[in-house]
Amino acid sequence: MIEDMRKELFKSKYLQIDETVLQVLNEEGKLNTSKSYMWVIRGLIREKPVVLYHYEPSRSAKFLEDWIGDFGKLSETLSTDRVSGIIQTDGYESYDSLLKSKLKILHAGCWNHARRKFFEILKIDPNNAGAQWIVKEIGKLYAIESKAKEGKLSSEEHLSLRQSESKLIVGEIFSWMNKRIVEVAPKSSMGKALSYLAGQWPKLLIFLDHPELQLDTNLVENDIRPFVVGRKNWLFSGCPQGATASAGFYSLIQNAKISGIDPYSYLR
Repeated sequence: MIEDMRKELFKSKYLQIDETVLQVLNEEGKLNTSKSYMWVIRGLIREKPVVLYHYEPSRSAKFLEDWIGDFGKLSETLSTDRVSGIIQTDGYESYDSLLKSKLKILHAGCWNHARRKFFEILKIDPNNAGAQWIVKEIGKLYAIESKAKEGKLSSEEHLSLRQSESKLIVGEIFSWMNKRIVEVAPKSSMGKALSYLAGQWPKLLIFLDHPELQLDTNLVENDIRPFVVGRKNWLFSGCPQGATASAGFYSLIQNAKISGIDPYSYLR
């Protein structure tokens, strides 16, 4: 059943991927105190989300290699000679290593992660004018998305809105970033925030041409939350098989909830 779920998931034209820490005991060649990871992958099939949880002993995204091969072949609605799908992630470098050779897959970034770096500056220095400005500008991008949602715009209308309004704001941010990045110390908080923004920049532009794309990875991060809440209670998995079973049950339960099905009745 989980394999069938995976196949359905990778028919999606657009995936979000994220991961969180998991402690697993009795892993071969690892200390019980070492970190393992629970990966979460979200797609959209027939207008309904599909979510898959997957345990891996490491944070390397290498395991996705074979799955992404399926993604390129099975993606139903975006397949062209140029692009077979979009994968959206945060700035974790392992995704870059995996996707840089996948020329038909677009790798989109997360505006919320970029904005978060400047929020951190404002926590320490609330009057930092640069951080205030860019947080406000990125906020305008989110306001445009809210307008599109409230107006129930079609894909064509949403794309037009992004091209006419969001693109101008992105251009202002780009000009500001290029000016400021040479004025601040690279190792300062502002320097690091700007460096992250610049490093993610090509990925952050992809949403302008793809109205189906979210500004951020918040949806998949929300999918991680039930697992994080559970982890606070049970703390760890006793063995790799237990971690795999946990991933399977979370996949079944969360997809039942997404589909409006009572999980207890579904599992019975």
